[in-house]
Amino acid sequence: MTFDPLLFLLAFLTAIIDIIFGMGFGLTMTPLLLFLSHTPKEIVPALLLSSLIGNILSSIFNHRFRNADFTPGSRLFKVVLVIGAVGIAGSTIGAMVNTGISNFYLGLYIGALIMGTGIFLLLNKTLSIDFSWWKLSVLSLFGSFNKGISGSGFGPIITTGMLYMKIKEKEAVSVQSFSELFVSLVGFATFLVSGAVVNWDLTLSLSIGVAAAAPIAALIVKKSHGGALRNAIAVVTVILGAATLVRLFI
Repeated sequence: MTFDPLLFLLAFLTAIIDIIFGMGFGLTMTPLLLFLSHTPKEIVPALLLSSLIGNILSSIFNHRFRNADFTPGSRLFKVVLVIGAVGIAGSTIGAMVNTGISNFYLGLYIGALIMGTGIFLLLNKTLSIDFSWWKLSVLSLFGSFNKGISGSGFGPIITTGMLYMKIKEKEAVSVQSFSELFVSLVGFATFLVSGAVVNWDLTLSLSIGVAAAAPIAALIVKKSHGGALRNAIAVVTVILGAATLVRLFI
Protein backbone atom coordinates (compact mmCIF):
# COMPACT_ATOMS: atom_id res chain seq x y z
CA MET A 1 0.00 0.00 0.00
CA THR A 2 1.17 3.52 -0.84
CA PHE A 3 0.92 6.47 1.55
CA ASP A 4 -0.15 9.80 0.01
CA PRO A 5 0.86 12.88 2.09
CA LEU A 6 -1.73 15.13 0.37
CA LEU A 7 -4.60 12.78 1.15
CA PHE A 8 -3.31 12.46 4.71
CA LEU A 9 -3.32 16.26 5.15
CA LEU A 10 -6.80 16.68 3.66
CA ALA A 11 -8.20 13.89 5.85
CA PHE A 12 -6.47 15.29 8.93
CA LEU A 13 -7.87 18.82 8.48
CA THR A 14 -11.42 17.76 7.59
CA ALA A 15 -11.50 15.20 10.43
CA ILE A 16 -10.49 17.93 12.90
CA ILE A 17 -13.52 19.95 11.79
CA ASP A 18 -15.79 16.91 11.84
CA ILE A 19 -14.87 15.78 15.36
CA ILE A 20 -15.02 19.29 16.83
CA PHE A 21 -18.35 20.27 15.28
CA GLY A 22 -19.97 16.86 14.81
CA MET A 23 -20.11 17.11 11.01
CA GLY A 24 -18.22 17.78 7.80
CA PHE A 25 -15.83 14.90 6.98
CA GLY A 26 -17.77 13.08 4.28
CA LEU A 27 -19.46 16.20 2.97
CA THR A 28 -16.09 17.91 2.47
CA MET A 29 -13.88 15.00 1.43
CA THR A 30 -16.20 13.65 -1.27
CA PRO A 31 -15.88 16.62 -3.68
CA LEU A 32 -12.16 16.93 -2.92
CA LEU A 33 -11.55 13.28 -3.81
CA LEU A 34 -13.67 13.57 -6.94
CA PHE A 35 -11.53 16.58 -7.94
CA LEU A 36 -8.43 14.40 -7.43
CA SER A 37 -9.87 11.90 -9.97
CA HIS A 38 -11.06 9.22 -7.55
CA THR A 39 -14.31 7.46 -8.48
CA PRO A 40 -17.40 7.32 -6.23
CA LYS A 41 -16.96 3.54 -5.96
CA GLU A 42 -13.49 4.12 -4.49
CA ILE A 43 -14.51 7.06 -2.32
CA VAL A 44 -17.50 5.68 -0.41
CA PRO A 45 -15.91 2.57 1.20
CA ALA A 46 -12.70 4.52 1.92
CA LEU A 47 -14.66 7.24 3.69
CA LEU A 48 -16.74 4.70 5.60
CA LEU A 49 -13.72 2.83 6.97
CA SER A 50 -11.72 5.97 7.78
CA SER A 51 -14.83 7.44 9.44
CA LEU A 52 -15.20 4.26 11.48
CA ILE A 53 -11.62 4.60 12.73
CA GLY A 54 -12.25 8.25 13.56
CA ASN A 55 -15.50 7.40 15.35
CA ILE A 56 -13.76 4.81 17.53
CA LEU A 57 -10.74 6.93 18.42
CA SER A 58 -12.63 10.20 18.95
CA SER A 59 -15.07 8.41 21.27
CA ILE A 60 -12.19 7.02 23.32
CA PHE A 61 -10.51 10.41 23.61
CA ASN A 62 -13.76 12.31 24.23
CA HIS A 63 -14.42 9.95 27.14
CA ARG A 64 -10.84 10.22 28.39
CA PHE A 65 -10.91 14.04 28.23
CA ARG A 66 -14.32 14.01 29.95
CA ASN A 67 -16.16 15.70 27.10
CA ALA A 68 -18.76 12.98 27.63
CA ASP A 69 -19.25 10.04 29.99
CA PHE A 70 -19.46 6.86 27.92
CA THR A 71 -19.22 4.46 30.83
CA PRO A 72 -21.42 1.41 29.99
CA GLY A 73 -24.81 1.94 31.62
CA SER A 74 -24.50 5.74 31.77
CA ARG A 75 -27.20 7.97 30.28
CA LEU A 76 -25.04 9.09 27.35
CA PHE A 77 -23.99 5.52 26.61
CA LYS A 78 -27.69 4.61 26.34
CA VAL A 79 -28.26 7.64 24.08
CA VAL A 80 -25.47 6.39 21.80
CA LEU A 81 -26.99 2.90 21.62
CA VAL A 82 -30.44 4.25 20.72
CA ILE A 83 -29.11 6.56 18.01
CA GLY A 84 -26.82 3.83 16.67
CA ALA A 85 -29.48 1.12 16.57
CA VAL A 86 -32.16 3.32 14.99
CA GLY A 87 -29.50 4.80 12.71
CA ILE A 88 -28.71 1.44 11.17
CA ALA A 89 -32.38 0.94 10.30
CA GLY A 90 -32.81 4.48 9.01
CA SER A 91 -29.76 4.43 6.76
CA THR A 92 -30.82 1.06 5.34
CA ILE A 93 -34.28 2.39 4.49
CA GLY A 94 -32.77 5.53 3.00
CA ALA A 95 -30.41 3.52 0.81
CA MET A 96 -33.37 1.54 -0.59
CA VAL A 97 -35.33 4.75 -1.31
CA ASN A 98 -32.28 6.29 -2.98
CA THR A 99 -32.71 4.39 -6.22
CA GLY A 100 -35.87 6.26 -7.21
CA ILE A 101 -34.65 9.84 -6.69
CA SER A 102 -32.22 11.87 -8.83
CA ASN A 103 -28.91 12.97 -7.31
CA PHE A 104 -29.73 16.62 -8.08
CA TYR A 105 -32.93 16.68 -6.04
CA LEU A 106 -31.33 14.69 -3.24
CA GLY A 107 -28.53 17.25 -3.04
CA LEU A 108 -30.98 20.12 -3.19
CA TYR A 109 -33.04 18.65 -0.36
CA ILE A 110 -30.07 17.87 1.90
CA GLY A 111 -28.33 21.19 1.25
CA ALA A 112 -31.45 23.22 2.02
CA LEU A 113 -32.21 21.13 5.10
CA ILE A 114 -28.70 21.45 6.56
CA MET A 115 -28.39 25.18 5.84
CA GLY A 116 -31.88 25.82 7.23
CA THR A 117 -31.03 23.86 10.37
CA GLY A 118 -27.92 25.99 10.93
CA ILE A 119 -29.76 29.28 10.37
CA PHE A 120 -32.51 28.21 12.74
CA LEU A 121 -29.92 27.33 15.38
CA LEU A 122 -28.29 30.75 14.99
CA LEU A 123 -31.57 32.66 15.24
CA ASN A 124 -33.15 30.61 18.03
CA LYS A 125 -30.47 30.25 20.68
CA THR A 126 -32.96 29.91 23.53
CA LEU A 127 -35.34 27.41 21.93
CA SER A 128 -35.27 23.99 23.60
CA ILE A 129 -37.23 20.75 23.51
CA ASP A 130 -37.71 18.43 26.46
CA PHE A 131 -35.67 15.26 26.05
CA SER A 132 -37.46 11.95 25.56
CA TRP A 133 -36.35 8.62 24.17
CA TRP A 134 -38.97 8.58 21.43
CA LYS A 135 -37.95 12.06 20.27
CA LEU A 136 -34.34 10.90 20.19
CA SER A 137 -35.39 7.87 18.13
CA VAL A 138 -37.27 10.05 15.62
CA LEU A 139 -34.25 12.36 15.34
CA SER A 140 -31.95 9.40 14.72
CA LEU A 141 -34.30 7.90 12.14
CA PHE A 142 -34.52 11.22 10.31
CA GLY A 143 -30.76 11.86 10.33
CA SER A 144 -29.78 8.34 9.31
CA PHE A 145 -32.47 8.20 6.61
CA ASN A 146 -30.97 11.32 5.04
CA LYS A 147 -27.50 9.75 5.21
CA GLY A 148 -28.83 6.63 3.55
CA ILE A 149 -30.42 8.43 0.61
CA SER A 150 -27.62 10.94 0.03
CA GLY A 151 -24.50 9.96 1.99
CA SER A 152 -24.72 13.05 4.20
CA GLY A 153 -26.93 14.81 6.72
CA PHE A 154 -26.43 12.55 9.73
CA GLY A 155 -23.94 14.74 11.60
CA PRO A 156 -25.65 18.13 11.24
CA ILE A 157 -29.11 16.80 12.06
CA ILE A 158 -28.08 14.66 15.04
CA THR A 159 -25.77 17.28 16.54
CA THR A 160 -28.16 20.24 16.24
CA GLY A 161 -31.12 18.10 17.29
CA MET A 162 -29.39 17.09 20.51
CA LEU A 163 -28.55 20.73 21.26
CA TYR A 164 -32.26 21.53 21.11
CA MET A 165 -32.91 18.63 23.49
CA LYS A 166 -30.74 20.37 26.12
CA ILE A 167 -27.79 18.03 25.68
CA LYS A 168 -24.62 20.03 26.32
CA GLU A 169 -22.48 21.09 23.36
CA LYS A 170 -19.45 18.92 24.16
CA GLU A 171 -21.67 15.94 24.87
CA ALA A 172 -23.63 16.44 21.64
CA VAL A 173 -20.59 16.36 19.33
CA SER A 174 -19.15 13.41 21.30
CA VAL A 175 -22.38 11.41 21.13
CA GLN A 176 -22.76 12.12 17.41
CA SER A 177 -19.29 10.76 16.68
CA PHE A 178 -19.79 7.64 18.80
CA SER A 179 -23.26 6.85 17.43
CA GLU A 180 -22.12 7.26 13.81
CA LEU A 181 -19.72 4.39 14.46
CA PHE A 182 -22.59 1.92 14.02
CA VAL A 183 -23.70 3.42 10.70
CA SER A 184 -20.12 3.48 9.36
CA LEU A 185 -19.50 -0.12 10.43
CA VAL A 186 -22.65 -1.49 8.81
CA GLY A 187 -22.06 0.58 5.67
CA PHE A 188 -18.49 -0.66 5.19
CA ALA A 189 -19.47 -4.26 5.98
CA THR A 190 -22.21 -4.03 3.35
CA PHE A 191 -19.65 -2.99 0.75
CA LEU A 192 -17.39 -5.93 1.65
CA VAL A 193 -20.24 -8.45 1.56
CA SER A 194 -21.39 -7.13 -1.82
CA GLY A 195 -17.94 -7.85 -3.24
CA ALA A 196 -16.89 -4.23 -3.78
CA VAL A 197 -13.19 -3.63 -4.45
CA VAL A 198 -11.60 -1.36 -1.82
CA ASN A 199 -8.84 1.05 -2.86
CA TRP A 200 -6.52 0.34 0.06
CA ASP A 201 -3.99 3.04 -0.93
CA LEU A 202 -6.70 5.69 -0.65
CA THR A 203 -8.15 4.12 2.49
CA LEU A 204 -4.75 3.94 4.21
CA SER A 205 -3.93 7.63 3.71
CA LEU A 206 -7.38 8.78 4.80
CA SER A 207 -7.43 6.49 7.84
CA ILE A 208 -4.04 7.65 9.12
CA GLY A 209 -5.09 11.28 8.71
CA VAL A 210 -8.31 10.72 10.64
CA ALA A 211 -6.53 8.74 13.35
CA ALA A 212 -3.99 11.54 13.84
CA ALA A 213 -6.78 14.13 14.09
CA ALA A 214 -8.86 12.31 16.74
CA PRO A 215 -6.91 13.11 19.94
CA ILE A 216 -6.15 16.69 18.85
CA ALA A 217 -9.78 17.43 18.02
CA ALA A 218 -11.03 15.88 21.27
CA LEU A 219 -8.57 18.06 23.21
CA ILE A 220 -9.82 21.16 21.36
CA VAL A 221 -13.39 20.26 22.33
CA LYS A 222 -12.27 19.93 25.96
CA LYS A 223 -10.74 23.42 25.88
CA SER A 224 -13.75 25.01 24.11
CA HIS A 225 -16.41 27.11 25.83
CA GLY A 226 -19.90 25.61 25.48
CA GLY A 227 -21.64 28.75 24.17
CA ALA A 228 -18.91 29.50 21.64
CA LEU A 229 -18.98 25.88 20.46
CA ARG A 230 -22.74 26.06 19.95
CA ASN A 231 -22.42 29.19 17.79
CA ALA A 232 -19.58 27.63 15.82
CA ILE A 233 -21.65 24.49 15.21
CA ALA A 234 -24.45 26.64 13.80
CA VAL A 235 -22.08 28.56 11.50
CA VAL A 236 -20.38 25.39 10.23
CA THR A 237 -23.80 23.84 9.57
CA VAL A 238 -24.84 26.84 7.45
CA ILE A 239 -21.56 26.75 5.51
CA LEU A 240 -21.81 23.00 4.79
CA GLY A 241 -25.43 23.35 3.70
CA ALA A 242 -24.58 26.26 1.39
CA ALA A 243 -21.58 24.37 -0.01
CA THR A 244 -23.84 21.41 -0.82
CA LEU A 245 -26.22 23.66 -2.74
CA VAL A 246 -23.45 25.49 -4.59
CA ARG A 247 -21.88 22.17 -5.63
CA LEU A 248 -25.08 21.23 -7.45
CA PHE A 249 -24.79 24.12 -9.86
CA ILE A 250 -21.06 24.00 -10.60
